[in-house]
Amino acid sequence: MIEKLPNSTACFVCGHGNASGLKARFHTDGERVLTRFTPRKPQMGYKGITHGGVIAALLDETMGWAPALANRRFCLTVEISIQYLKPIPIGTEVEVSAWVTDGHRRIWEAEGEIRDSDGNLYARGKGRFLPVSDEQTREVVSYLNFDEGCVAPDRICRTCGSVE
Repeated sequence: MIEKLPNSTACFVCGHGNASGLKARFHTDGERVLTRFTPRKPQMGYKGITHGGVIAALLDETMGWAPALANRRFCLTVEISIQYLKPIPIGTEVEVSAWVTDGHRRIWEAEGEIRDSDGNLYARGKGRFLPVSDEQTREVVSYLNFDEGCVAPDRICRTCGSVE
């Protein structure tokens, strides 16, 4: 079952109220974090090609959600590496997916990739993520939007009740 994750208003990647943002919406199948994204002209680097920073931001956010869900604490990025395998043409819908590769330590690791509907691989990444405290996670949860169909707060925060 695919479940929707909450978003925020101001975040560059997921913020629905950020006029300059990507407005990505994240989901989970229980193992992976997923989002679909179609780059437009404002996300262009070279003519007709998605800017590499946009690709990095999408992978960073998607990979960061994976250990946050597994650990039920939000995470800060410690390090990411991206392999750009082919340019993503503007207007091409892609799916970004990420999953935890090493957890249960102080630093969690995740990997992610960006593919189109034909399975073409455009980029892949690896990241290391530091979980924040339970208190900091509760603070983040307090400003997220849990609209209809979202996972409950206690799915992403081990010290939050299911109703905020």
